[in-house]
Order: sequence, then C-alpha cells, then structure tokens
Amino acid sequence: MTTYYVGTGGNDGNNGTSWATRKLTLNGAEDIPVAAGDTVYVGAGTYRETLNADVDGSSGSPISYIGDYDGTHTDGTGGVVRITGSDDDQTIARTYCVNVAKKDYREFRNFAMDLASTALIYNAGDYDTYENLYLMNSGNCINYYSSSTYQTVRNCYIESYNGSCVYYHSIGSDLDTHSVIENCVLKTLNRANAIIMNRCSNSMIRNNIINAYTGIYVQNFSDSYDNNVAYNNIFIGCYNAIIGVATTYGITEDYNTFYSCNTARNNCDTGANSITYPPLFDTRWFFEMVNGGSMLTPFDLASYSQLLNVAGTSPTAKDIRGTAKIGAEREWGAFEYDSTLDIEAGSGGGGSVKILPLGRIGL
Repeated sequence: MTTYYVGTGGNDGNNGTSWATRKLTLNGAEDIPVAAGDTVYVGAGTYRETLNADVDGSSGSPISYIGDYDGTHTDGTGGVVRITGSDDDQTIARTYCVNVAKKDYREFRNFAMDLASTALIYNAGDYDTYENLYLMNSGNCINYYSSSTYQTVRNCYIESYNGSCVYYHSIGSDLDTHSVIENCVLKTLNRANAIIMNRCSNSMIRNNIINAYTGIYVQNFSDSYDNNVAYNNIFIGCYNAIIGVATTYGITEDYNTFYSCNTARNNCDTGANSITYPPLFDTRWFFEMVNGGSMLTPFDLASYSQLLNVAGTSPTAKDIRGTAKIGAEREWGAFEYDSTLDIEAGSGGGGSVKILPLGRIGL
C-alpha cells in the first residue's frame, strides 16, 4: 500500500512517492500503476485530462484519489482541486472527466468536476465510492452504465443543466444494484431528472435535497426488482418528485417532504409519514452578502471563470455586495470577483462561522 502525489509543478517522470517528487497528471499516477490499497493525494489546481482507471482495488483495500483541499498532504496551502473536460474553460474537449472503466473498489473524494460532453464520471465498477464532490455539467454527472453494483454517492453537490445528476442504467436485464445516494444536494434544469434508475433494485436514496423537473425516476420491467426506497429527503420545486414505472411501481417512499411540487408521487408506494412542509433554509449567508460581509456564496464566480473582466454594456457601478469594479471590467451577473473573499468570514458578530448556503434551492 503506497501513497502517491500529484500536483502542478510535478513531472510524470518522477516516482510520485513524495510531494517533492510528485507526478504532474492524474494519469501519470494511474499508470505507475497504482495497486489495491494505494492512495493518491492531488494538490490544488486544474487538471485538463480524463482520468482513465486501469486497475481494480479490492475489498478492504480500495484505490483512493483524494483532492487535498486543505493542503495537509501536499503543498500546505490547499485550494480547489478541479478536473475539467475543457481546455479553455469555454468549450468541451473531452467526453468524461473520470472514466472508471468498470474498475472495482475505486474511491474519489474532494474534487470539483465540470464541462464533459457525456458524463463527468462514467462506467463505474462494483463497490465504488464518490464522496465530497462538486459536480456541474450540461449533461449527465455520474453515469453508472451496464452492471454496476454497491455504489455509494455521498456528501455531494450535483447540478446538471440538460442531463441527470445520477443515472443508473442496466443493459439487457434487471440488476440487483444495492446502491446508496445520501446527504447530497441534487439540482437540474431544462426538464431533466435528478436520479434515473433503469432496471435497478434494492437501492436507497436518503437524506438528500432534490430540486429538479423529476426528482427520482424508476423504470423497472420485472416485479421482482422493485425494492428501491426513498427516505428522509426534501423535494422542493419538482414537477414530478417521484415516478415509478412498473406493475408494482419500483420504489417505496416514506418520511419525505414534498414542497411546491406539482406531483409528489406517480406510481409510487406512498409513505404514511411524508409531509408537505416548506424546508425554510438558513438565510444568514444572504444577509452577510448584502450587508458587506466577506463570505463567499454559491453565486460567486471562480478564479478560472471565463466571465471575469469581460466587456459588457452599461454595467451597474457596484455589485450586490456594494463592491465597485475590481480589475479591467465589471463582471457579468450580480457579483464582482474578489480574490480576498473567504468562505469562513465572520458573521458580523465577531466570530467566524461556516454556513451551508442552500438558499438557491427552489429558486
């Protein structure tokens, strides 16, 4: 079991066994090759490549890729660790950010991924884990295609504009999936589905916030494959929160809230404990923002955004925070880019806070 390192300033000719001898690319580490039980720490920066998995981990010894956001294991500074399908942050150049290629016991944590044409994460194997990921794409974000089982998606923010956040698709036959999606924020636009489960059973969807045209869509073709459950979720602003397509519906729900949804359930076993209460999210991040606070919000542009300092027409003199132009041009949108902003800025009461900014859900 070996620990490897990847980061900007590295070289794929290095052995990768220390930060000083780090690899430059994700595939540089994969091609060592990694082995069951290995861990790869990836330093802050943008990685313009598709990581192609070549090796299986094993039970109790997964192969783990970890974005070192706090810098503890890499440069001591940290920052966002981003994998993108674009070469210029404008157009899409690659099909995937990570092609798991049906490799088993693989783990990916603490990455941001964006701008792939088909899926950010594609073709998972068995017993894979996707955790602490920020995924944003115009197509599918996580795509389990063929016969993936025992998958875990946990603690992720996933937003898709035209595809699905998570798409399970079994080819040719029903599949006893045994997968879990938990503690995630899932959002789609343009009449897309947050979660699709095609010919899958025995999966659990729990403790998520789901804002989509369709929250969960289950299409099964055999009554023996219908043991999917949805518990403890917040569905907000969905046209259809849960849809089941099977003789016995394919999914059972309970202990969920369905707020401002056109249809809560369609062909779904109804839980006796589900409600329609509004979630009422914490609003402190908003008042920090408009009252001159220095805390980042979900709407601030990233340092690599191609919309920084782009010429516009008759821009406002100040942004939503009251900040005047910084740099060559006033940014498009409501926010001026300011590199000094901090996600842990004070709340105005003299202390420091960490606030999960969920106020955009349902907007």
